[in-house]
Amino acid sequence: MARRNRPLAGAGVSADITVHVEWLARSLMQKQADAAVEEQHRATVSSHRLSRVPAHLRDNNANGYTPGFVAIGPLHNRENRRLRPAERLKVAYLNSLISRGHPDPAQHLTVIQEYIRIVAAREKEARALYVAEEVVDIGADDFIQALVLDGCFIIEHLVNIAIGREEPSLHATPFGPTQLSVDLILAENQIPFFVLIDLITATKLPEFESTGYPPPVLLVKLVLFYLAGEKGRDMSEALLVAEGISHILHLFHAMVTTAKTSWEPPPRTIQDGAVLDMAQEAGRLLRRIPLLVLVPLLYPILPEDKKWSASYGREDLPSASDLKRMGVRFRKARSGSGKPVAGIASVLGPVPLAVKLTQHGDRLHLPQLRLEFRTTPLLLNLMAFEQSSSTTSAAPQEVSAYMSFMAKMVQSAEDAGVLSAAEVVQQQGGAGNESKEEVARVFRNLGEASAAAGETSYLHGMLEKLRERSRHPLYVMWADVQRNYFTLPWAVVAEFVAVVTFVSTMLQTYSSFKNK
Repeated sequence: MARRNRPLAGAGVSADITVHVEWLARSLMQKQADAAVEEQHRATVSSHRLSRVPAHLRDNNANGYTPGFVAIGPLHNRENRRLRPAERLKVAYLNSLISRGHPDPAQHLTVIQEYIRIVAAREKEARALYVAEEVVDIGADDFIQALVLDGCFIIEHLVNIAIGREEPSLHATPFGPTQLSVDLILAENQIPFFVLIDLITATKLPEFESTGYPPPVLLVKLVLFYLAGEKGRDMSEALLVAEGISHILHLFHAMVTTAKTSWEPPPRTIQDGAVLDMAQEAGRLLRRIPLLVLVPLLYPILPEDKKWSASYGREDLPSASDLKRMGVRFRKARSGSGKPVAGIASVLGPVPLAVKLTQHGDRLHLPQLRLEFRTTPLLLNLMAFEQSSSTTSAAPQEVSAYMSFMAKMVQSAEDAGVLSAAEVVQQQGGAGNESKEEVARVFRNLGEASAAAGETSYLHGMLEKLRERSRHPLYVMWADVQRNYFTLPWAVVAEFVAVVTFVSTMLQTYSSFKNK
């Protein structure tokens, strides 16, 4: 113990202050050791650290990042009134999960104790997955109990979905199942995947004993089945092993980005595809004849402020309606397997993120995006995951790149109408002008949340090809004339003339062959 005198402020007297040197030194040593252990855990766990979404993103889309039914993990207040019903449901699901392998309630306490021991043994590792400031004030007991309840709730729900078991308590809450499907993939609503693995390892699941799957493989398959139905389950062999997954949102991101890796447009199913291609190409050329005749006449008298250069810069990407005027046709990307996509991923289409430019740059295949309640939060949180990854082990910015590209495609109601007509965008509530305006707002909003412009992503080559088309003088003049002169009656007349010319040519060709 050391004693020293120090004058009191504003007084001419001294006061004795006792410093417990040994106690203070030991306290600092313990803090230093704890910090070193925590830092070691942070260095070994995945770099996909969990934290709250930054304010500049949250302010524009608060509901897209906030759970509406259930809080998972430590980042949201479980006492929120709208989240309380799910807290009671978690306890019921804990009992249901344990009862699968232990029908006798007398054994339940032992199982719960084992769950707590398992999670407590990895508490520091689990805390390391979160930004320190987010969990520093949460006590060990509360932290461990939350992970046990949340983990068992998730596993029980996944098992129920996989075996087709009804969940009356969940369905009793309005929109409960749909909102839960969103809440489980929110960036702020995650728990470590290794906690789920440890809990499912300690759980008896008689329904899956005959499969022979190790617990980590079984968990991955259950999550994938929940995310994308049978298709998701089939994809599991191509994904990261469970040990490389940080949380469910990470697995969802891996599934989405893997889906488009080797996708190619399915081959034609008819045998004489070459003849059909030639006929379609001839039809396209004939439809362009009226326009080619009019371009030299109408373009020179077009005011400068109505021309392409007044609307776009050299490096800008044309919108969907202008690309259509340049001869680009839009097609929805189809799955080669033919299996329908179910579950959460269904809103992102059969082949999420699959973007291909084919047919000499005349045909652009895009994933079919269904705009519904879940679409915006799914995309926002996939992008938030990408943007929160550290630079040392960053997730591919592919969802961000895709959304940045789509935001450039859909800048107006007209653009939304073009993609809706091609079935690339499916919208609820009809296809009126008001609905198309809403679609355009959705894409603008998502585009603002995307950090990547796609210039270094998997879309880079395709973006350059589209820009090359937009720099070609003929395509530019072509688009300018259509945008400024071709109202609906003009378009109908041009299409009618093209169809009549095409049919007449085919009949003449057929007659010439028949007369030989």
